[in-house]
Amino acid sequence: MNIKLAPCALAIALALSVVGCNSDSNTSEPGISIPSVSIIDKAVLKYVDPMIGTAASGHTFPGAVVPAGMVQLSPDTFIGSKADHEAGLNDWHSASGYWDKSDYSENGEIFDTDVPIYGFSHTHLSGTGATDLGDILVLPYSDLNDHGINAFDKSNEIATAGFYKTKLNNGNIDVELTTTKRVGLHKYTFAKGADRNVKFDLGHTLQSNNGKSLKNKIEVIDEYTIRGRKSSTGWFQGQDHQGQDIFFYAKFSQPVASAMLGKDGKEPETNMRHNAVYQGDDLTAFLNFGAGEEAIEIRVGISPVNWHGAQKNLEAETPTFDFNKVKSDAEFAWAEKLAKVNVEGGSDAEKTNFYTGMYHMMIAPIEFYDVDGRYVDMLGTTRTLEEGDTPNYSIYSTWDTFRAVHPFWTIIDPNQATLYVEDLIRKSNDEFGMLPKWEGHGSETGTMIGYPSTAILGDAVTKGLVDAEEALEASVKSAHYRPHDFPQINDGILGSLMAGQLSYHIGETCVRAPNWNSVSYSLEFSFYDWTIAEMAKAAGDMETYDEFKARSYNSLTHWDSSVGFFVPTELKDGDPCAFKYSTEAFSPYKADAFYFTEGNAWQWQWAFMQDLDKLTEIMGGTEGLNEKLNNLFTANENEGDQHQDMTGYIGQYIHGNEPSHHVIYLYNRTEESYKAQEYLDQVYDEFYKPTPDGIIGNEDVGQMSAWYLMSSLGFYQISPTDPTYSIGRPIFDKATMSIGDGKFTVIAENNGPDNMYVKSVTINGKPLDKFNTFKHEEFKAGGELRFVMTADKSEAMKANL
Repeated sequence: MNIKLAPCALAIALALSVVGCNSDSNTSEPGISIPSVSIIDKAVLKYVDPMIGTAASGHTFPGAVVPAGMVQLSPDTFIGSKADHEAGLNDWHSASGYWDKSDYSENGEIFDTDVPIYGFSHTHLSGTGATDLGDILVLPYSDLNDHGINAFDKSNEIATAGFYKTKLNNGNIDVELTTTKRVGLHKYTFAKGADRNVKFDLGHTLQSNNGKSLKNKIEVIDEYTIRGRKSSTGWFQGQDHQGQDIFFYAKFSQPVASAMLGKDGKEPETNMRHNAVYQGDDLTAFLNFGAGEEAIEIRVGISPVNWHGAQKNLEAETPTFDFNKVKSDAEFAWAEKLAKVNVEGGSDAEKTNFYTGMYHMMIAPIEFYDVDGRYVDMLGTTRTLEEGDTPNYSIYSTWDTFRAVHPFWTIIDPNQATLYVEDLIRKSNDEFGMLPKWEGHGSETGTMIGYPSTAILGDAVTKGLVDAEEALEASVKSAHYRPHDFPQINDGILGSLMAGQLSYHIGETCVRAPNWNSVSYSLEFSFYDWTIAEMAKAAGDMETYDEFKARSYNSLTHWDSSVGFFVPTELKDGDPCAFKYSTEAFSPYKADAFYFTEGNAWQWQWAFMQDLDKLTEIMGGTEGLNEKLNNLFTANENEGDQHQDMTGYIGQYIHGNEPSHHVIYLYNRTEESYKAQEYLDQVYDEFYKPTPDGIIGNEDVGQMSAWYLMSSLGFYQISPTDPTYSIGRPIFDKATMSIGDGKFTVIAENNGPDNMYVKSVTINGKPLDKFNTFKHEEFKAGGELRFVMTADKSEAMKANL
């Protein structure tokens, strides 16, 4: 591992803010390179709207966060509580802790403005389809009757990059929030003469996925300081399935006049003494600061290791009370990250979609370690990063993000892309023993299918970012999975991390019914096997290459040419891969979870991404592929079953879920390549809007945004690990990206809302490769991708068939 940690990342005594060692330094923590403040233009922040995706099924949060920050300080307005269930509300919307269910008119007027709120907690997930976190809930109140649930009016809510503000209705309390990476800052301004109270609720948790609080501790150190530990279980179970810990250390700007303890969600009942440690499953500290004119400011440092780590984080990143400076530093951190791409032209709405997309994509993975380098690995072991070590990251939704998030990082910041890959390799080779699939706060959830991290590693290998042998070693272990090879991993985690479907994929070349998600598993295994084969080829290991190259075609046993889809198989007359359905009985509209993951045969027919020539062949050649694509986009969208993740329909194309994200670009392999531009234009217009409901499906930790980011620049990578990009329909007249020591520019001449068709395009002055594609190596300093656009379909550029 040759990526160096900046010295300020590990030194406790530096007492630095989040944005770097000082305002004139180019040195900072890993992943955040902060140039001189004077050259950072914060104007781009006007195009960031954290409210986008907070309504419908976007599942984003509007609170304060910095890039890759461990703290996401945000309001919890909907947590899937028992009362919510009884009211018939869908607790699926509780994934981020915030759900905007306001009734908006067509002109943006809000009819339902009163939003209930439980408080402001320090950890959240952005755009996931499952729920966890919501740690260390804080709520200011004046009257004890308001300490449970308050409310705010939507018209009083402000959310910007690194800052959140609202006013609580009961008590007229102004709330302002900002963060560093590891510290949340609260500022509560009470009404004149009001009693000033704040509660710290350790029992609070986001309730979906059977989450519950347990083993909490809290202690009053002195009249300005409290500390504590919250342990909870839910989606993130921890290595021993006994929950995950988060520790906090909090400092107050005003002295605490009195402290009371409440247990099991009850009213305060016990006076809290200094230096006494209180324990229980559900603890709440009720802190009274008396009446006064001054706002109550709070600094809350958190740590996954212990409360001493939380204290060090607080002292290093926020040594004093200076809310405005921390807010400004957070804004500079975001402005520096967003400056990696500068777009010109397009509407304000399109720029807002773009830069908010970058903002959402850069929230996670988070830096999950203390300022002294200590962290807890996926086996529960406390480790310390030394200088030269790759940072420890968390929140890896790899099944989603291998498709566009990580590939986009390889373009705009290859150093950051390398850090993520190096971290995944370390987790497999040196710590956990396997590649993470869906990891959160050091806990492997086993969510989604296959071993998708191999696609992230394979893409980095084929782009020359990491060592092929290390990446191959990390990947093969997952694909050669045998439970007895991993005694260090909890059996429950093993079972979810690599399900039994793999043995059928290897032994029978198909994944037959009644295995869960059988067809999807077969397709995913085969694609990831191809990524491993490509790594083996790069490493010169031809024996491994031959093994995995052969495995990458196993899913073809599910292809039924009589119906033209990948279909379920079963054991019949000694054939383990006999088709389950007769031609008459098969329906591609049926979303049966025993066969397909969050979709049906219409969407999953395109998952054979590892050999697009072969996919074209089985679909009947170029004409057959063209016809299959046309049938997809014109199929009856209202027929068949619908999973909650099946959103954003154009026919049976569903943009709201990841398996469809590359499909439009396959038109570049047909005689009607212009249709790629038409459908991209439709997706831009219908499924991405600068409104709370402006994301058509789950944000999925940045993937929905990353698709838009890459696509709006005019290209997309169909098969990560194949470093090839297919052109689309650029939105902006000009986009400039930082590439190494220079810039790479995308220019769209004669661009405009009606000029959706690509008339011609060159890369660095040269024509594109076959199928309107170009290679990753063409992204270089001084390079240029140049489009000429037209409104005339007859002038649209053809594929070089």
